[in-house]
Amino acid sequence: MGIWKRAKLSPLKAARERFGASILLCSLVATAAAARDAPPLPPRRPNLPQASKPVETKPAEAKPPPETTKPAEAVETCFDNLRAAGVLFEQTPAPAAPLDGCGINAPVRLSALKLGDRRVAFNGTPQLDCPFAIQFADFVKNLAAPLGAATMEAPLVAIDSGPGYECRGRNRQTGGKLSAHGKGIAIDLSAFIFSNGRKVAVEKQDDPQSTAYFKTLRTAACGWFTTVLGPGSDAAHANHLHVDIERHGSSDAYRICQ
Repeated sequence: MGIWKRAKLSPLKAARERFGASILLCSLVATAAAARDAPPLPPRRPNLPQASKPVETKPAEAKPPPETTKPAEAVETCFDNLRAAGVLFEQTPAPAAPLDGCGINAPVRLSALKLGDRRVAFNGTPQLDCPFAIQFADFVKNLAAPLGAATMEAPLVAIDSGPGYECRGRNRQTGGKLSAHGKGIAIDLSAFIFSNGRKVAVEKQDDPQSTAYFKTLRTAACGWFTTVLGPGSDAAHANHLHVDIERHGSSDAYRICQ
């Protein structure tokens, strides 16, 4: 019985195995044919980083230009400061300028400086540029007058000087560099007069007190001016003390005090 069964089932099993193999072979052939006949796929795109969204920015607000002082306003301010300093003066028209570079931005003509209940007269009525006039007035108020009261034992009442503005070359040389006088930023001082009648001349002093006053004044003047020239510096300044605020050198940093 057992032998018969094995003999009868073996053909069926073999047939099943042959049928399964045929199905598998047909499936593989169909898959290969489909793969051959199918259109090619495009190449795969690389994974690129996503572009970030643009940052929204507001346009920069236009800033107003910095406030600047107009030339006319600067001149009026200087006049106001000169009055506040106690200087008696008059505004003058622009002076003649026959040489290139000559001229004054804010011309004034000085007559006196008020010091409390007294005045120091400017006998030469010099014409100066307003900013230099303020500097010169400060020199008189804080050096020449108090030093005179202490040394000469009397108040300073007047100063003899040159005209201030002069359109000319240095030391009056033709064709030379323009003098600071041509810009209204220089003045030549020749004598200091006191209420007791004593007069200290720049060219020559008559007594030890006068000599001490002038030497001290001349040395200390370098604290107010960039140039101080007097007797002994050269022949052109033998009889007066020249002071100005001219800038010297490429750095504008040094002073000439002789």
